[in-house]
Amino acid sequence: MQRTELRLNDIKHKISLFVKRKMEESGADGVVVGISGGIDSAVVVYMCTEALGSRRVLGLILPDLRVTPEEDIKDAKIIASELGIESRTIDIAPIHRAFMKSLDSNKLAEGNLRARIRMALLYYHANLLNRLVAGTGDRSEICLGYFTKFGDGGVDMLPIGDLYKTEVRRLGEILGIKRRIISKQSSPRLWPGQLAEAEIGVPYDVIDEVFKLHFDEGFDAKTISSRLKVKQTLVEKLLSRYDATSHKRTLPEICKLR
Repeated sequence: MQRTELRLNDIKHKISLFVKRKMEESGADGVVVGISGGIDSAVVVYMCTEALGSRRVLGLILPDLRVTPEEDIKDAKIIASELGIESRTIDIAPIHRAFMKSLDSNKLAEGNLRARIRMALLYYHANLLNRLVAGTGDRSEICLGYFTKFGDGGVDMLPIGDLYKTEVRRLGEILGIKRRIISKQSSPRLWPGQLAEAEIGVPYDVIDEVFKLHFDEGFDAKTISSRLKVKQTLVEKLLSRYDATSHKRTLPEICKLR
């Protein structure tokens, strides 16, 4: 099936079946989802609640109050309230500060540390409650490698991992998610003022079209450049980023001795 043929109602059905199957295979009692206040986590927690019911979904809201905008925290709480799921809010700033007492300051390393603290808290609650961690990464981020290895990339399943960012936004519309959340600029919130598209240097509308034409239809950079009327160097930059981040999408290689 080509991406252009994807129907949102079919997508909803398949994601629900996927979440239910993962529960049955694992013997888990439910899921834990990190709710950031953005579109990806909103769609994932909506779909998990639809698949499993509100009593089997726990939403963790994990801001660093020095970094996370108040609007994101408010939106995350609204999402949990609308779905009727249990939610817990934990400020990760004290945990982060405890680490940094013994570490040298570095913007990127500290940002990734925040993501890994969140992962640890998600798995703590998953272990505590016999649940799985439902990841919120989409296909655009996965292809770009725009996630923290063993941070937001450390999950048990990826319900929207085959949907591009623009497709996630469209699914959010039929789920009835607030327009403010759907249209919010994406950000991992790993440091103040971080915005995904500004950091990547390309808007998701373009990123998604490049990846669709390359991965789903098999076109090369030159053809994609011509069809989308964008510079070939930009297309090559995105495809090179996919290659450079391949280690994030695979298990660590084992040194074979036999």
